Amino acid sequence: FQAEDGIRDSSTSRGLGDVYKRQVLVTVYFLVTELKEQNRVARANARQNIADSHQKLTLAGLNKRLIEIKVKLKKGEELTEEEDAAYLTHFTAILRARQSQHYQYTIGMLDESEWSAMLSSFRTLLRDKKNLEIWTWVSPTFPEDFVELVEKERKKI
Repeated sequence: FQAEDGIRDSSTSRGLGDVYKRQVLVTVYFLVTELKEQNRVARANARQNIADSHQKLTLAGLNKRLIEIKVKLKKGEELTEEEDAAYLTHFTAILRARQSQHYQYTIGMLDESEWSAMLSSFRTLLRDKKNLEIWTWVSPTFPEDFVELVEKERKKI
């Protein structure tokens, strides 16, 4: 039959609305899949950045001067002003790295097991008298939510 007749075949045809709906569903599915992949990649990048940060801090901690400072601290010996400043800088860098990890956790870039491991190692750092002294001095320079976290972890020690 001719369309001009106003008569249509008895078979139901899928209108443009049905086609459009299918295209929208496929597009939404693709976008959700792509967002999941981007999130996975972003989380992997966050973990790699943390690993790189740890490695840099560890290597810095192997600096001969810092090793000598740590030995003096372990023996309970007084530090010179220069040694004190060097250790202050080193430990503050560690704190800033932990603050970054805290931020990454709060936005969902670190999972619970990674966060738990970070807190465990952080509590180890907070057991040291010199580290606590430095924390008390520099804590006003950190965001309030991070300060609250540190204080909460200190109470667990």
